[in-house]
Amino acid sequence: MSATQRAGDYRVDVSRESSGWVAVVRGLPAGATEVDHFDELDVEVRDLIAGLADREPDSFDLSWHYRQGDVEYTRPVEELVHWREQSRRAAENAERARLEIITTLRAAGLSQRVIAEVIGTSHQRVAQLLAEAS
Repeated sequence: MSATQRAGDYRVDVSRESSGWVAVVRGLPAGATEVDHFDELDVEVRDLIAGLADREPDSFDLSWHYRQGDVEYTRPVEELVHWREQSRRAAENAERARLEIITTLRAAGLSQRVIAEVIGTSHQRVAQLLAEAS
């Protein structure tokens, strides 16, 4: 266990085999699983650990480590996951801001065409968004 890893956390080593993605949970007997798709890893590994350790799937943290042969690619995967999450949050914030400006400008008496010009979309889309907001 590393200095930053807490008791109850699990390290998972992941590699690609010919038939799928293999995840091995260190220190957990029988702690290995295989999935067809990369995005299935988290759910499957959590289910595996929950069953073997008699814990809830969301009651522990996972430390993911990716390696293919001599190539370690944990950092780039973590960076991609980080930026995808930031992108998702930014999109949610932009959507909230867009709805706020639409409703604010409409309350100020501006037309849907003018609002569309401000936010850079069509007046039809403004109409849709106003309908969804009410």
